[in-house]
Amino acid sequence: MMMTKTITTFALLAYTLSYAAPINDQDFDGVPDSIDQCPKTPFLNTVNAQGCTEVVLLLPEETEKDSLTLTIGYGYSTNEDLIGRESQRTSKIQLSYYYDDWSYSVRTGYYTHNKGNGFIDTSFKIKKRFKLSKNLKVGLGIGVKLPTYDFIGNKTDYTFYSSLSYYPTSSLSVFTGYRYTFINDEKIITPLQDTHSTYLGVGYFFRHDFYANISYAYSQSKFTNEHSIKILGSTLYYKINTQWFTTLSYSREFDDDLHDALNLKIGYKFW
Repeated sequence: MMMTKTITTFALLAYTLSYAAPINDQDFDGVPDSIDQCPKTPFLNTVNAQGCTEVVLLLPEETEKDSLTLTIGYGYSTNEDLIGRESQRTSKIQLSYYYDDWSYSVRTGYYTHNKGNGFIDTSFKIKKRFKLSKNLKVGLGIGVKLPTYDFIGNKTDYTFYSSLSYYPTSSLSVFTGYRYTFINDEKIITPLQDTHSTYLGVGYFFRHDFYANISYAYSQSKFTNEHSIKILGSTLYYKINTQWFTTLSYSREFDDDLHDALNLKIGYKFW
């Protein structure tokens, strides 16, 4: 008798499913496309009844509210061209303030290698963001690098920054930027020159608290007898909670030299 009831139950279930109307859900968030108000949410996001992510991840530099963040980082880099100090460890601290579309930051740090240690240059940066549309943003900024790095002939340098970010969807970002630096250091052995660099990359929000990107960068050396640098890099950003966040980045120069760098940062948002 029990076997008969089981067979009957499965038969009814199969019959019901065979006549059920298919549900279209392109972003697989559990909300049918017919009522989904946000049809392209990232696959791993938790959504509400309307199909929209309840918590939106904004990178620190993309915040639209008044906020203050402190970031502490540790980096390890290698450079086989620097004989006797092929590897270097650097600790950095950065304080950033965001207000509307303006951002202000100051950063300094301390380096160590097998030939010595000391402070790196201290930099100040001011940037203004312009929203050309809902999905397109442009940034312009200026920076000053103070010669706190103990090196003969080291002087104050000035930098012009520009950036562009585009969001084809709520989860996908495309970004690019350009930087020009006016080098004021004194010539010691090799003639110096002003430098420029550019970068291009793409990023994706896998969840409302997890973002990753990959980028390409081209940077000119301030020494006229050295070649320009081409770098592939990637950064992971994870929002631990409303106040804490962390980033992990890796970059590698792809030419005849072996230059690479690994950096870990922990950040705290005061408000």
